[in-house]
Amino acid sequence: MTSSRTLRKRQRAGAFSDDIDFDLEELLNDHEENGIAYRAERDAKRAKDEEQDDEYADAFSGYEIALTDLPALCIERIMAMLDSPSDLYNIAFSSKLLMNIVTPEMVIRSAVFSNLKRKDVGPRKTIAEIMQHVSNRSIHLPSPHRLLRLLNAKSCERGEQCFGRNLNTGKSMTLSGTHHRTCGMALCDNCIKFNSTKISYNHFASDGEKHVALSSWRTLTNPYQDDNGEWHGPLVGVLELQQIQNSYSERDEKVKALKGFAEKALTESSNRCPTHYEEKAAAYSEIYKAAEKEADDYQEKKEKEQMQKYDECRQERIAKRLTKLRSVYAQMVDIMEDCPMKDLALECTWDEESERNILKFACFFVQEKMSVLLNAPSYATKTAVRIRSDLICIARTALHSLRVDAIKQKFNILQEKDFFSFASIANSSNRFRKAMYEYCVNNLTRETLLKSSRADELFFQLVEENKPTRALVRALNGVEKALEDIFALSVARSHENEGDAFAQARVTRYRKLATVVWRKKKVDYRSGSYPYIMDMQNIKECYTACIEEYRIMKKNAKDYIASGESRAFLRREAEGAGVISRQEALNLVFAPKMFREWAVGHNRIPYDDVRNRRFNDLRSLHEQYFRNPTRYQISREDALA
Repeated sequence: MTSSRTLRKRQRAGAFSDDIDFDLEELLNDHEENGIAYRAERDAKRAKDEEQDDEYADAFSGYEIALTDLPALCIERIMAMLDSPSDLYNIAFSSKLLMNIVTPEMVIRSAVFSNLKRKDVGPRKTIAEIMQHVSNRSIHLPSPHRLLRLLNAKSCERGEQCFGRNLNTGKSMTLSGTHHRTCGMALCDNCIKFNSTKISYNHFASDGEKHVALSSWRTLTNPYQDDNGEWHGPLVGVLELQQIQNSYSERDEKVKALKGFAEKALTESSNRCPTHYEEKAAAYSEIYKAAEKEADDYQEKKEKEQMQKYDECRQERIAKRLTKLRSVYAQMVDIMEDCPMKDLALECTWDEESERNILKFACFFVQEKMSVLLNAPSYATKTAVRIRSDLICIARTALHSLRVDAIKQKFNILQEKDFFSFASIANSSNRFRKAMYEYCVNNLTRETLLKSSRADELFFQLVEENKPTRALVRALNGVEKALEDIFALSVARSHENEGDAFAQARVTRYRKLATVVWRKKKVDYRSGSYPYIMDMQNIKECYTACIEEYRIMKKNAKDYIASGESRAFLRREAEGAGVISRQEALNLVFAPKMFREWAVGHNRIPYDDVRNRRFNDLRSLHEQYFRNPTRYQISREDALA
């Protein structure tokens, strides 16, 4: 029988000259068979290794190592990484071994790292208050175990001496949720109320005084002795402070006596001598400062990383939105190519730093029409919109083209109707319409009108319905100060002599008064909700009322300027601040304020003083304007006509 070694012996490879005419197809088949065999062997080996790993894992699946069986150094490292005082408390007091491992650094770090974002809540606030007293050397130094109990306290620690103790249950009062540890003790509200004394502000022991454990509202609680005979709380009580205050007059003597009482308390009522106390308190403070610095540095680093990640994601989102919006805008340009008002419709601003307002059109109607696509540019390419009619059903994936077609149609109507020639009011004999035409030609641009929030769908509909005047009035409602300026132009026409500076100044003052009158009266004639609008009927009624009001105000203002008391006012010696002159102060009668102002012991409304001819009160107010213009927010530009 042939041995296995003989069978597995490799045969001598034939020389190249033995079979020079090899079959390529047979060679490829042999290679494929060898590959299949190799892969099968590899997969079988992997499966065997996985089975061995599973057997090894099953062997140790039920094996657990108790925490107390670990070396003390390992336990200390584990406990030092806890960032919750409650978890540390539950672990530390579960066995005597773990209790002996607790160190001040563990407790302080667990409290500090319990809340990295905020220092004024939870255990971090509690440890900060305790460490403030420790750094001030004003309380009996708590041990690590007591410090941990203070951080996790739920009820008052005075026990039977608690002022809020329930005699039926025998339990002391529950602590409030403010995380305060008054004078280094876990006291309930009743104990703080009935066992604390308020230290007056004229007392030598001010806030932050060394060896004095003042709490909120300058209260001081007497120290407390527990059942084991240990003292907790302030080193110096209310009795000692009052004795020092009554015995000495010089501050240096009081501070020296205070230090003596603190040393006496450490000597008689503490298990630490003054020297040992100072060393331990300094160590506590150093641990706390190091933990605070480490926590702040970690939080700062984490916030920087988060902000950097946010900025990167934000820039990526902006780049994607920008690309899509440029594509949308380019298609808008193509669609609006043959529109005569293309430049006006497509006027826009690009803000590449903004995420939501990258593209903003100047025309309100265009912005409103395209707002859906501007807020979600992907909607322009991902949404299929079907327009159904009786006979056709058109599917379009470019939604924005429909909107741009509507925009193009509206602007073509503006061009066809020649709206911006304002022909409907050009030759009107009505004073208001004549002033409106003058304002639109001289003070209004097409861009400003179309930026109006009232140049909306209804505006274009009115233009299409051959109602250009109503459309213009609607749009002017959204142009700042347009209607009041038109009213001023209608009631105070320019003087024929353009070179007369005094006449022009007088007309300017009258127009200023007219704008104030319009602002005062228009609130009674607005309709709808904010932003308010005045239609033609409202404007007619408001105009009639304002004409009558303006005549009264104009006559009263002229009488006020021409009165003898006003001339005497001008002849007084200059005693003002030098910002405005006396004449300029009087001229403010043409721009009276409509809100209350405190002057000369009275709360007055200047507009009502002019309307009701209370000239003496008005003159007293203008005297105050002249003397102290900054107090009343009066500038030279306001006074100049």
